[in-house]
Amino acid sequence: MKKILPLCAVLALAACSNQPNQLILNPVYQGGKISNLSTSVSTSVIDLRGDNVTLKIIESDKTKTLASPGITDSVKSALDSALSRNGASISNLATKRFELDIHKLQAVVTEKMMTHTSDATIELGLRVIRNSSTFSKIYRGNANLEGPLSHDRAKVEGQLNKLTEQIITRIVSDPELIAYLEG
Repeated sequence: MKKILPLCAVLALAACSNQPNQLILNPVYQGGKISNLSTSVSTSVIDLRGDNVTLKIIESDKTKTLASPGITDSVKSALDSALSRNGASISNLATKRFELDIHKLQAVVTEKMMTHTSDATIELGLRVIRNSSTFSKIYRGNANLEGPLSHDRAKVEGQLNKLTEQIITRIVSDPELIAYLEG
């Protein structure tokens, strides 16, 4: 029994320190109906970032980077959910195209001796194409968090997920976009 407890403690610590080399981005639109987008649209999300780094961890002597596989699918799922909950129907056959470009989506964590900071930045470009006219707009957001000791990856993931959801909420409630879709 005395040998089993230390072994369990070592295994538990090893499991905690062995995080996957990717960041899980899974924003979920949790807002309700905040506008009336009674239109049919086809949607697409394109990742236009120069590199696929979603998390950059800066320590005193090294930098570690992590990607987020499936980022376009995750953002598209949240976008489709937001549009649907606000009255739009999603169809690949729709004549209105709703194109969202990911220009920037990244958190930079700076680790110091006893603290850490996380600065998240997101920039999404929206293009809505209808017949021969186009609506274009850039949506940006920033979020910061600080904490003691080393960062918690789950909190950074939550920070990026929440910021992505906030920007998507801003998109579906944008008066200029709503006026364009109604016009």
